Amino acid sequence: MPVVSLTSSRTTAGQRRVKKVPTLYEKDTSKYAGPHAWQVSWWAKLIRKAWHRRTYTRWVDAACSDLQVTGLEHLEQIPGPCIFVANHQSHLDTLVFHEVLPPKIRKQVFYGAAQDRWFVRGKKKMILKPWYQSLALGNFPILRGGGERALRYASWLLKRKQTVFLFPEGTRATSGELGEFKHGASILALEHDVPIVPVYLSGLKNIRPKGSQAAITGQAGVEILPPVVFSPGSDVAAATECIRRRMNRVHVAHMTHMTHMTHITKGDGAENTSGARHAA
Repeated sequence: MPVVSLTSSRTTAGQRRVKKVPTLYEKDTSKYAGPHAWQVSWWAKLIRKAWHRRTYTRWVDAACSDLQVTGLEHLEQIPGPCIFVANHQSHLDTLVFHEVLPPKIRKQVFYGAAQDRWFVRGKKKMILKPWYQSLALGNFPILRGGGERALRYASWLLKRKQTVFLFPEGTRATSGELGEFKHGASILALEHDVPIVPVYLSGLKNIRPKGSQAAITGQAGVEILPPVVFSPGSDVAAATECIRRRMNRVHVAHMTHMTHMTHITKGDGAENTSGARHAA
């Protein structure tokens, strides 16, 4: 696994403007639940495995008529915990990614979720309660805009040899470009000397658009990119920019391909009803 040294890019990368992600936080922090440290216990992982079809598979099967998976071989290069980072498309992102992982890795992965949306106590409209998020889905709360506090639990997980999944954009993208990346994943990777594994998700924005309460069946893709290990002393901002560039190259290629395919099939009226899921 190649090691990337980024000790000389501090000024250039550090000049990037970082967008502030709006939150729904209230001053009364007692309204927020978690994190629940018991989710890493053997019994919690056993329950999560037993509920896998109920909480993951059935929803992925219903939403994805065709699911293309590439890059699973890159996971063989990772001997221990890592940090997965992915572009954020829809509420289906973590369900689809979790579904395609090998069981050995799947049981170790925990997903960062916005605390002000998913870990709110007594929220009447919230069907998936905070305890269920932690137990069945392996989610943990991220304090958006919380600085060092936002990373404490993710750091705790990595110290216990668990793997962390983060959305560096912080929110679902609404434009044709990847959003600005937060530095949390890079900070954690350098602190714990673990690789970052970029993941590019596609198609899910069309299946479950932002603001939609239901999913429509469609095609989706999961592309796992080669893991990146940064040498000690690497600049955090430069590391973040490195990961974003790698993911953005895939994003641009995907968008170009989709535009080309749209031109080819325009007016065709053909419909894909394959219902296939496979790894390329």
